[in-house]
Amino acid sequence: MKDDTLKQKIRFHFRFHDLLVWPLIMIIFCSAGCSFKKLKKDLHERQKMAEISGVVASESATHAPIMLLLLTSDPMQPRVVLYRVQAKPDKFNFIVTPGTYQLFAYEDLNRDQKHQNNERIGRSEQIKVTSPGAKFSELTILIPDKADPELLRDVDEIKSKGKVDLVNSKRHTGKIISLDEPFLDKKFVTMGLWQPLKFINEVPFGIFFMEEFRSDKIPVLFIHGINGSPRFFKEIITNLDHDKFQAWLAYYPSGARLDRVAEYLYNLLSGLHLRYDYKKVQIVAHSMGGLITRALINLYDEENCHFKIDRIVTISTPFAGHGAATMGLKYAPTVIPAWNDVVPGSVFIRTLFQKPLPEETSLYLLFSFEGKSRFANGNNDGVVSIASELRPEAQDEAVLVRGFAENHTSILKNDRAINLLNQILNHEY
Repeated sequence: MKDDTLKQKIRFHFRFHDLLVWPLIMIIFCSAGCSFKKLKKDLHERQKMAEISGVVASESATHAPIMLLLLTSDPMQPRVVLYRVQAKPDKFNFIVTPGTYQLFAYEDLNRDQKHQNNERIGRSEQIKVTSPGAKFSELTILIPDKADPELLRDVDEIKSKGKVDLVNSKRHTGKIISLDEPFLDKKFVTMGLWQPLKFINEVPFGIFFMEEFRSDKIPVLFIHGINGSPRFFKEIITNLDHDKFQAWLAYYPSGARLDRVAEYLYNLLSGLHLRYDYKKVQIVAHSMGGLITRALINLYDEENCHFKIDRIVTISTPFAGHGAATMGLKYAPTVIPAWNDVVPGSVFIRTLFQKPLPEETSLYLLFSFEGKSRFANGNNDGVVSIASELRPEAQDEAVLVRGFAENHTSILKNDRAINLLNQILNHEY
């Protein structure tokens, strides 16, 4: 009898909870109806893409970075569609539209991102992508010990016809910009959340500079969170010691899967190192940017990277995920890809701390605790629960944990937080 009474109370509780939550859910999803339609269309376009993946292998050991180029097999003018820099022979993955492609991989001995005849090179056969959603996996690009004369002739011919030195790539990494650039406006930020594929095709993105690279200045990479942009760091960047540091700005479609973003940024950092030979970089990340940063660390190979990730400062990061993503997965008519990773208990969240921080990397955890949100369980900063910000594994890794009576975004303008951040970057903590 007591059990029946308890069950009735539980059923009543959930019915009452639904009465409170459902109107709120309906208001949100109805107001975002147009966005969900755009998201659905964007995901439909994404389904038209195909995947090319495999591994680069070398017949002998190499300590040089590996340049991997994906070219169109246009006999008149082959061109670079995508590329990536690998610290060593490793796995690769490209997302492409239907077409005919060929992959080239070479050891870049002088790190100029251009193939020289003394640099060992390998290639794939032609890859004909004829249908949307196709997957070409288990490809192996072998870099042989001895150069194949026929291959070198083909490479020379491609160089004469095409643009294999990345000058025609869509990537904008290393371009000098200001925070007033039109492509950082809210409408493009929103596009990155709801239409990540459209964003990739239409908006400049990557890692931007705010000044010419100088080898005597330490790069500080700023990584924004969901529905964010580099502009969120305006006050922090303004107060940066510009005699000692140079600001690098990550900009990416925040609706994309987090592991893909982490891999993308890691690849860009490797490419920038190839170009500028910087010795170390520090990272300042806000909100979901902290999740991407920790995933990036899981990719980081200190022995083969040739650069060091020195200090990481995460600000208001939901290390344990966000409950609102659960609601989105359950009730939304279409799911933003990033929600799959941010939901508590996701594979991404569970494996976030699978690798320890490298010995030379220090984590500093800043969190905010002033705010109220109906979508964050328990005490929160208006967006993220304090419990998620203070995930035990994150605290265990952190050299310093410091809280601020600010909400999720106002912490980025807090004078005490900015002063502390500068002290951290200057190795005063």
